[in-house]
Amino acid sequence: KAGEKDAKLCFIPFYAFWVANRLTGVFSVLTIPVKRFHVYVVELVAIVLLAFVYGCWGEGNLPEPSIPALWQIMGVIMGICAFLLWMALLSSSGKIYRRFNAERENAAKWLSSLVITIPFIYVYYAVKNTPRELKDMY
Repeated sequence: KAGEKDAKLCFIPFYAFWVANRLTGVFSVLTIPVKRFHVYVVELVAIVLLAFVYGCWGEGNLPEPSIPALWQIMGVIMGICAFLLWMALLSSSGKIYRRFNAERENAAKWLSSLVITIPFIYVYYAVKNTPRELKDMY
């Protein structure tokens, strides 16, 4: 209903972020504006992959006592990226629920915190409601 020709493709992860970017426009994550959600997600995934690769490199090239400390540092980096992605998903979901005039927006946001439910909630509200124009959101 929001202009997607084949909405089933939204179950493909990176394509889904591109569609969410078109549906939400700009939104904020911890007061930081996110203008291109799909690029933001790719950057976070790249940081996590680099941290993981660096940790794996450290296992083979660092002395034994240094390996756990390196993995702890890389774990913090990966955890921060996962938290930022989770917050971005919640923020964009909230804006999409407002756009689709969700009746129980807070319940939908709470269910969205489980992340796996987000595509199904989107489908439910897209079928049930008519979306507002993005320019009419605020």
